[in-house]
Amino acid sequence: MWLDMYEQFSDLTKDEQIKLFFAMKEDLFPDSTTNISNKIVDIREKRFSNGLSCVHCGSMSVKRNGTYKARQRYLCKDCGKSFNDITGSPLSGTKYPYKWLKYIQMMIDGCSLRTIAKELKIHLSTAFYWRHKVLFSLQSLGHKKLFGIIESDETYFLESEKGKKKITHRKPRERGGVASKRGISKEQICVVVAYDRNGQIFSEVAGKGRITALEIDAVLGDYLDGASLLCTDTATNYKKFAAMKGLRHEAINARNKEYVRQKIYHVQHVNSYHRRLKDWMERFNGVATKYLNSYLIWHRFLELNKKFNSKENMNEMLLNACKKANFTTVIDIRNFN
Repeated sequence: MWLDMYEQFSDLTKDEQIKLFFAMKEDLFPDSTTNISNKIVDIREKRFSNGLSCVHCGSMSVKRNGTYKARQRYLCKDCGKSFNDITGSPLSGTKYPYKWLKYIQMMIDGCSLRTIAKELKIHLSTAFYWRHKVLFSLQSLGHKKLFGIIESDETYFLESEKGKKKITHRKPRERGGVASKRGISKEQICVVVAYDRNGQIFSEVAGKGRITALEIDAVLGDYLDGASLLCTDTATNYKKFAAMKGLRHEAINARNKEYVRQKIYHVQHVNSYHRRLKDWMERFNGVATKYLNSYLIWHRFLELNKKFNSKENMNEMLLNACKKANFTTVIDIRNFN
């Protein structure tokens, strides 16, 4: 058998021989640097940085409970459930543990799902669900509070029902299409973005069309420090929001060519962020509205870590995705609205 294989191997061109060699090496002898088992200690330290606790109920009353497939298992004395270091993470139950680091690396590099599926030899739908498992885990971490001078403004994305078989409230659009109405309407999804001078970022879907002060408060209100100063444009909704929260407020009137006040108050950082966000989103040829918050979190992660190299970003995304237990399943993602 081996002689027959060798004869066929010899018939290949040099390039084909090299490709076959590396394909066999990856399948039969995966590189130890791509093996997720080398990251288990880091995941454990990140996940249980405040002490070993049950990923199901949060109890600190936990004991070791043997090993399974070389992984330490734990038993919760309160709820009686067992778990290991990656239970409730995107890696839980994976059939291809050695492909995950390369997957996250390609995700960081902005590769398309088709490119990832072809490179890693996984199904396209698997590549899609892996992406959303990571994004749902990152989204579950929430946002951090913003302090000091905080710039805030809205940006808009066309509502998208991408992937939905039947659309009842409007006619389907081809390849995203355009809105039927000019300007801001209910066809536009409003995203509130806030950016403080420490580089911390907030971005989240707030509603459709023009939003009110109450809608701004519903998404942003809990993430602003009470002693902060809010910089916005002259929109009435932000004036009302600042008054509701008791925040100091500087309204910049760009229509009167006022872009900076007292050499410090402006909304240039947040407007620049809007441009970078829109440019980055274009690669996906439209994101379904139901997944928009996940992609906002993804872009926020890349922005907050853009000073680091690709390998460091891969490690950080992996650890953050595993930090908090999140039991989102493929069925949950499929049925997510």
